[in-house]
Amino acid sequence: MRSLLLAVLAAYIVAAIHAILAFVNKRKTLQVVALWSLAAGFALHTAALLADWMIDGHYPLFYLRETLSFFGWALLATYALVLYRYRTQALGAFILPLVTGLVFVATLIRPESNAAISTSGVSTTWLFPVHTTLLIFAYAAFFVVFIASSMYLFQERALKHKAFGAGFHRLPSLTTVNEIATSAALIGVTFLTVGIATGMIWSSARDGRLWHNDPKEIFAALPGCYMLA
Repeated sequence: MRSLLLAVLAAYIVAAIHAILAFVNKRKTLQVVALWSLAAGFALHTAALLADWMIDGHYPLFYLRETLSFFGWALLATYALVLYRYRTQALGAFILPLVTGLVFVATLIRPESNAAISTSGVSTTWLFPVHTTLLIFAYAAFFVVFIASSMYLFQERALKHKAFGAGFHRLPSLTTVNEIATSAALIGVTFLTVGIATGMIWSSARDGRLWHNDPKEIFAALPGCYMLA
């Protein structure tokens, strides 16, 4: 559904531009346009993912094009939760350009042929959607942690040097930023842990081995062990 994805891209471009302008100028009208464009793009994006799922016959998180599109959708869903909980739109100026870039790259990638790689036994089990979705949302939460932590460090440095520029007053308070980063980190670690666990169960269901001592399994488990420690 490339035509639908192009409409999504157009809506996200409008939302990203107005979100950046709203961050710079602090105009409420620009924020309203950004929110409405974001809502329209998110609705179209959801429809595009569902259409790909029905047309292609597998969960839309298997090929690169689908993964990029789904990750952008997950980032927006995470941002929407932050916006609903903390009523701060400053993160949109940083998240929306990335989402727009992800969808843009997804539109450039040609749809893969189903015959190129067999998806039988992979996307047909319920563990595959659960495993991949949890990991994608974990990565989205960690990106929110990165943005919020960067804001915190910027504001802390400004307070230390008593240099209160325009950017300082456009960011959420240190308390709000800290709460966002802490909550997002907790959610990200939880999703990552459960995602790794479901991946191990899925692997065991395929060939009867829970752990293969494979490098990708080791590197997937290390971040979760580090953050839990």
